[in-house]
Amino acid sequence: MRKSAFFIWCLAVGCFVVACSQKVDQRKVDTQTTVAEDTTATLSQEPRLLRIMMMGDIMMGSQCPWDGRFMTKDDGKSLFDSVKPIIAQGDFIVGNLEGVLLDRTPQSEKQLNTFSAVNFMMPQRYVHHLVDAGFTAMAITNNHANDFCQMGIDSTTSTLRRANMPYSGVKREGGYTLINKDGITYALCAFSTSPGAYHLDDFDAARKVIMGADTLADIVVVSFHGGCEGTSARRVPKCKEVFNNGFSRGDVYKFARMSVDAGADVVFGHSPHVVRAMEIYNDRIIAYSLGNFCTPTGMNNSLPLGYAPLLDVTVDSIGKFVEGRIHSFIQRNGQGPILDANHGAAREIDRLSRLDFPDTRLIIDSIGNITRPISDSHDNR
Repeated sequence: MRKSAFFIWCLAVGCFVVACSQKVDQRKVDTQTTVAEDTTATLSQEPRLLRIMMMGDIMMGSQCPWDGRFMTKDDGKSLFDSVKPIIAQGDFIVGNLEGVLLDRTPQSEKQLNTFSAVNFMMPQRYVHHLVDAGFTAMAITNNHANDFCQMGIDSTTSTLRRANMPYSGVKREGGYTLINKDGITYALCAFSTSPGAYHLDDFDAARKVIMGADTLADIVVVSFHGGCEGTSARRVPKCKEVFNNGFSRGDVYKFARMSVDAGADVVFGHSPHVVRAMEIYNDRIIAYSLGNFCTPTGMNNSLPLGYAPLLDVTVDSIGKFVEGRIHSFIQRNGQGPILDANHGAAREIDRLSRLDFPDTRLIIDSIGNITRPISDSHDNR
């Protein structure tokens, strides 16, 4: 009886221990599962941030005039050396190609320019400088896009296509180009006041282009070549600008805000050859002019014309501005842009933003970091 009772008691204790052990193990499994699920949930809720980088006018050296005075010493190979480390950190990088990609041939030598007094004719091989630097896409509509007429346009677009470099700005090819990169679809929409482009004065057409791009893309970037030129054109006038030849350069203030209302997430301008103010509007950043960026020859690079900002903007997955940085470069004749230890471009943009947009300006510190105003309600309508 005692052995039997002892045996029964031992069996009961053993079953209890096993049961407890199983319960503890199950609790571990349940706890681990819960932690894993919580971690997954947390990761899935983290917003994805994207860095959009923009630059103004890029003219890497011109074969015109034929004596080669506007070509760079090393055939342009080092133009973007100081820029590449920054560009490598971006998700979408775009600049304005000021001029055509066209080789010197008997046909091009005979072709007379019918639009501007100065021809900008970059060798077609220079497209590889853009690819090697890390650009994602190029805006190609501006007042030099028609240099060498249709021959120049056709050569530029075919050269970019062969190099797998997306572009926007030719009206007959559509108002935007779509670029898929790392699971995000970007749209680049480029406008200007030049023949063959969607015109800044035609708000209805531009609005349709941007709205169409917005239905297909996660992030819509709008580039515009507008506004008057020179050191006297640093302020945003908030009315239509007319250049000294009576040629319309658009109402960039109304155009930029219309672009945001139509679906643009980032808007940047160029054309004045100087920097202009920036503002935040409906949670989106607008840069009214980024001036020149890489114009080593054939341009006046004295300050303030020589300020060459690289605008680095972080947005969330639906395009709202999060933060940014103005990387200040300056230009020296015959060289590519070089970093400016004095942060001149950032300081100048901040000064102009305080003047032109006191109520909607962004905070730009002394080294170019961009943040929202503390009182910003995230709704600047």
